[in-house]
Amino acid sequence: MLKYASILLIIISFVSFYRTFQEYNILNSGNKITVSVVSVPISCSESSKISKAYFTFYFNEKKQSKRLEGRCSINVGDKIKLITNDTQDIFLFEDEDVSFQFLAGLLIFVAGIYCYFKASK
Repeated sequence: MLKYASILLIIISFVSFYRTFQEYNILNSGNKITVSVVSVPISCSESSKISKAYFTFYFNEKKQSKRLEGRCSINVGDKIKLITNDTQDIFLFEDEDVSFQFLAGLLIFVAGIYCYFKASK
């Protein structure tokens, strides 16, 4: 059973690495855009562990949303600078840091490898 759990951890870490790698590439070579905040349905003061604070905006006539990530001073009508990829499905703040996500994926990978070899003995 531990062997299957470790394989699951390894798969989860690869998914995490893939997403983090995409975000890293966007931060380094993505398209810079400026969007106007349409609404802030859940503000920082209303957010909880279940419902995170976010804002909505339109980009290419499509309504998008983005977590506030601790930027509680964002209000309706503000112009926000974001970076996006070519497919325009991931939006990041210019100063967003993805190193913690990378480390989390690495820890999950190491735990998966450790459990796999522990179960193989």
